[in-house]
Parts: sequence; C-alpha cells; structure tokens
Amino acid sequence: MDSRARELTKIGDGLFKKKVQYDELCQEIAENFYPLRADFTESFTLGEDFATGIMDSFPVLARETLGNAPSAMLRQGEWFDVKTSEEYLNEDPSSARWMEHTTKHFRNLIYDRRANFVRATGEADHDWVAFGNPVLSVEESPDRSHFLFRSWHPKECAWMENGVGKIDHNQRNVMMTARGIMSRPMWAKNAHQSIKDAAQKEPTKEFKLRHIVLPLDEIYGDDKAKRRKFKDLSFVSLYIDCEHEIVLGEGGLPVFNYVIPRWKTISNYPQGFSPAAITALPDGRMLQSIARIVLEQGEKALDPPMYGRGEIFRDAINRYAGGMTYVDLEADENIRDAMMFEEPHQGFNAGLEMKADVRNLIAEAFLLNKLLLPAQREMTAFETQARLAEFRRAVLPFFGPVESEYHLPLLDVAFQMAVRNDQFNVREMPDALSEADVTFTFDSPLHTAEGRANVQAFQESVQILAGAAEFDQTVPTLMKFKDMTKDAVKGTGAPADWFNDEEVQQSEEEAAKAVEGLQAAAAALREGAGVASDVAGATTQLQQAGLA
Repeated sequence: MDSRARELTKIGDGLFKKKVQYDELCQEIAENFYPLRADFTESFTLGEDFATGIMDSFPVLARETLGNAPSAMLRQGEWFDVKTSEEYLNEDPSSARWMEHTTKHFRNLIYDRRANFVRATGEADHDWVAFGNPVLSVEESPDRSHFLFRSWHPKECAWMENGVGKIDHNQRNVMMTARGIMSRPMWAKNAHQSIKDAAQKEPTKEFKLRHIVLPLDEIYGDDKAKRRKFKDLSFVSLYIDCEHEIVLGEGGLPVFNYVIPRWKTISNYPQGFSPAAITALPDGRMLQSIARIVLEQGEKALDPPMYGRGEIFRDAINRYAGGMTYVDLEADENIRDAMMFEEPHQGFNAGLEMKADVRNLIAEAFLLNKLLLPAQREMTAFETQARLAEFRRAVLPFFGPVESEYHLPLLDVAFQMAVRNDQFNVREMPDALSEADVTFTFDSPLHTAEGRANVQAFQESVQILAGAAEFDQTVPTLMKFKDMTKDAVKGTGAPADWFNDEEVQQSEEEAAKAVEGLQAAAAALREGAGVASDVAGATTQLQQAGLA
C-alpha cells in the first residue's frame, strides 16, 4: 500500500460523500427532463421500463431544444478568435493578421476529426442545460499527434475549489477491466497481483480506479526530487487502484486539464446548478401528474367503462372486434336496458388548459420563446435597436455564462497545451505580442447584435451630420470619421486582412497629400503660364501701338 494513494483516496471518498444530495437532485431532474442521464443514484435498462414515469414529453423536448442551442447558435462557422486583453494590440494590423492566422490553425486543431470536439461538447451542452455542471477534459492522444476532448458523467467526478474559487482538484471514478489495466506497461508493473491473476483467468473483471489531477505543491510541496522531476509543470495526474491503494501511474501536466463549467453557483456549494431546470422542476412534476389524469380521462372518453346487470350477463362483456358475449334475456327484454356507459367527466377540457399553461411555464424557463433574433423587416431603425436590446437582455443569462464559464476555459486549456507542444510558429509572432495575455472573443448572436448596433449608429450619424452640414459646414469636424468607419466595418464582420498596417496607412496618406500638392502646383503653374502669356501679349500690343 502507498500512503499517498491511501490519503488521496480518503479525500476523494469524503468529496463523493458530500455530493450525495447533489446527485439525488440531479437524479430527480434527469427523471423529468433527461431520462438518458437518470442514473446518478439508480441504474436503468434501455428496455420496456425506460422512462415509464414520463406521461408528457414536453419537458424532455424543452431541455433537448435548449441543449442544442449552444452548438447551433454559438459554435457555427468561425465562432471564436484569438485576441489579447489589450485593445490597441487587437487593432494593430500586423498583430491582428498573426492572431487571425493563429485562430485558423487553432480551429483546425480542435476540429480535427480525431479530436472528438463536436461529440464531447454536444454531450456537455445537455449536461449544462439539465444540471448546470458538465465535466470535460482536454488530453493529448497516446501518440501526441492530436487533441482528445472527452465528456464525463458528473456523477463520476468530485472536485474542490482553491482560495479564489477556481476548481483545481478533481477526482474521477473509473471502472476498468483487468485486461485494460495490464495493457499499459507502467500500470502492469505496479498492478496488484490479484489484477495480474484476473488478466490471465478473467480478463473482463472490472476494478475501481480513480483518476486524480491536483496541484503539484499540494502533493509534492516538500519533495525536492519530485519537484525536479516535474520541472516547469504545475499539476500532477495520478491513477490509483482504490481497492488496493496503489498508485498505478503518475505524470505531470502544464495546466489543469479538466474543464468544469458551472452555470450558476451558490455559496458553500462547489457544484453548479441550472436555473432553467431548477425553475421548471416543479412544473415538470405537475405536468406529468396532470398528463396522467388527462390520459386516464381521455381513455374513459374514448372507451368508457360499462355497467351491466349481473343476472343477465354470464361473463365479462367482450367489446373487442368480433367479440361475442352470452346473455340471458327474456323474450321481451332489450339489451340496451340492461347495460349503461359512464358519461365522460366534464373537467377534461380544464385538464387540457392546465397542461397548456404548465407547458408555457416550462417553455419560459427554458427560454424557448427568446432564442431567435428579432426579424428586422418593416421596422424603423429605432424599433430595430429596441428589439435587439430586448433580445440581448433576454438571452444574456444563458449565452453570457456559456461564453465566460464554458467556452473560454475550454479553449484556454487547449491553447496552452498547443503552445506547450509547439503547435504555433512563435518566431513569426510580432514582438508586441510576446508579453501579451491571450484570450478569446466569440461570434455569437450577442456580438452580432452589437455589430449591427455599430453599423446602424454609423448610418444614423452620417445622416445627422449631413443634414447639419447644410447649415454649418464645420459640424463634420466634430467627428472622427476614420474611427467611425473602422468600427462600422468591423461591425459587419470584416476580416483583419481588409485593414492596412498603420505604416501603410500613413504612407498612403502622405502619398495622397503629395499627389494633391503636385496637382495643386501643376494647376498653379498652368494658371501662371496663362497669366504670363496674357501679360506678354498685352505688352507687345501696347508697344506696337506706341503707348508703351
């Protein structure tokens, strides 16, 4: 046994014990909104009993629709750009071109078909919407030739925050077969004898492992030999055999490679929550209850219960097609007088109205009525601006956290790993960017609305200035037309290659001024030549007339 393994396993067991209530909440949410994830505290089989508690699929559809929104609305086309935290560097044409080239190369890295980015983020999107807390990891492939993005079940992970509220310690439970453990040379060397025996006799037998990533100082703060071994690395990755308390393998990491975004956080809880699911959970329960009652009443309306006189009907009434029922009737008796149908309940329509009302509340909670940009047809500029502002206010609680808590950390971890692996040509980087902090900007409906606002403001400003210039020609000098034009062109989504360097702009301005000067001088010379010829001709004529 290893004391490190025993200590870390004990810490992890405590973390998983603390999150039992959170897992129970997620189980309840999943049973109402995400049946395929309803295995936090229970196991299910994909058979006839799957999702039998759901009588109305609208809550599942609402979660599915919002879960598809991040990919459909925030990750289409060239949806992110590599930038710096300094605006003047982002506007510098030479720096902007390098960052644009880097963006394209980085986009190719994460969208490599082997990197699994689309699949991992697709799974994480639905965990984000349902539970407010997906778990992803960014890894290198075994041959270090490409990225590998993975999404993990939140129930398998337990984490801790550091002093500034950032997650930097994660433990993930892993069930692995004896054959899988022995397939890794280092693990096979450190594996317990029972695992080695199982690999020979029962290779599919599973053992509980735990993957732990934590800061280097937290485990090897006083171990100088280990610190020298993991020089320039800030985190340690360990795989531990929980049953036998053995470290199977360990390695250093330059960054914390788990990305655990949280939609909404609450004090004293390291886990995140989904405002949409939490808000709609009571309505989801109510809708299933109402749907069950309405379904029962609908069945009664279509196939109402029957009552018959027991002394007439020998057995149950066979009402199926072609069914025959034997009865004992007197010669003058009518069968209709011996049986009666139950009348449908009058509250059926009220139940349908209640279902519609609860569905509207769930749709409101999952923002289904707010996800589309407002149409701008047949609207004035003021109306367009007002509708765009309304759209921003409505979707900001959803899109804002996705960008800041989800996309930004995920891309940042991948970018740092790419830099560490020399995926970018740093020699071509402008000197001004060598000390700058890299960040990302995103092309989303929010930023599209901002760009449209700049374009609209430019157009309206030009109209106002043109009208005012008719009365006072000095009015246009109040504005910086170059900056206005640049911001408006950026608002249309123009690429950085369309803008010249400042040196080129200055040289072109000087050339334009020189051309204007030459043209003015030439015109002056032409006018001067004309005047000179006129004066010379007049003098000659005066001399010929004897007047001069």
